[in-house]
Amino acid sequence: MKLPNGFGSIACYSGNRRRPYIVRKYIDGRQKIIGQYATYEDALAFLVDYNKNPSLFAPATITFAEVYRLMAAERYPKIAKSTANNYKAAFKHCHELYGRQFATLDIADLQGVIRGMSRRNIGYASQKKCRQLMHLMYEYAVKYKIIPATADITCYIDIDKKVVRYPKKPFITRQLNRVKKLANSDDTLARWAMCVVMMCYSGVRPGEFLAIQKSDVKLKQRYLIVRDSKTEAGRNRAVPISRKALPYFKLWMQQDGRTLIADDKAGQLSYHTYRRLFDKVMDATNCHHTPHECRHTCATMLDNAGANETAVKRILGHASQGVTKGVYTHKSLHELKKAIDMI
Repeated sequence: MKLPNGFGSIACYSGNRRRPYIVRKYIDGRQKIIGQYATYEDALAFLVDYNKNPSLFAPATITFAEVYRLMAAERYPKIAKSTANNYKAAFKHCHELYGRQFATLDIADLQGVIRGMSRRNIGYASQKKCRQLMHLMYEYAVKYKIIPATADITCYIDIDKKVVRYPKKPFITRQLNRVKKLANSDDTLARWAMCVVMMCYSGVRPGEFLAIQKSDVKLKQRYLIVRDSKTEAGRNRAVPISRKALPYFKLWMQQDGRTLIADDKAGQLSYHTYRRLFDKVMDATNCHHTPHECRHTCATMLDNAGANETAVKRILGHASQGVTKGVYTHKSLHELKKAIDMI
């Protein structure tokens, strides 16, 4: 379909691409790529929105908030929802820059945001996420020639030093045995104690654990599939089910609901609700741990048992370092189950 003169153009790259449709527009006498999309319809919708605001992508007028919106539209569909939510929270800390012209910002402006967070006692993790967001925005601006590559100043942003207030500690054997004893009792907390054991013997993150669908749990083959994860290496990975935790998985599979772990109304359990139940189990067993420390426990037990390093990374969903381990080494499900049964 021919578009009106001066409206812009849409082209389609050849080959197998995830976002083959590119949007072009003449800006300051030069044709620039201002977006890439999966379908022609999405590209056309963006071009229509762009033409409603002719100042968009003009370096002299585009604002910090506009660059964020455009970057988010391109990047957020590619990343985990939890990661996108973290970036959205980080963007709120930059409110003083929303209306500022992006091209005129300097390091003092960006550093001022971090300094303000520090004064409000907002710690290292949030400051780091804010710096990452700024880096993504400048990367986007350079990519689409909103600013020159030399104008990327995010490498000069300083954040507070990391202070570990609550160091992660894995369960020791006696503590895990007390949780198992509660799981095998008739106590009302028994099924939630089972969840603690299931997490300790699978190494999944709390968010991953609560999102597991029953359709992705294969009891006969003794594995489950983690679909949603905050990292690329963690998505769609097969996680072996330990023989020691298998009875608990079988019990939860018999409960109502689409997800493996469900509330009393067969709905997916929220992290807030799960954390409250988890803490009750900790109080009942005289333990002091967080849900994420179950993951540390699994990693520690695998390491102590001498499990294969590559298999451990596959189970935990960590990226393998190096070409050999990351590309050429393929651990079968049998070997992953062999590793998890060592603990």
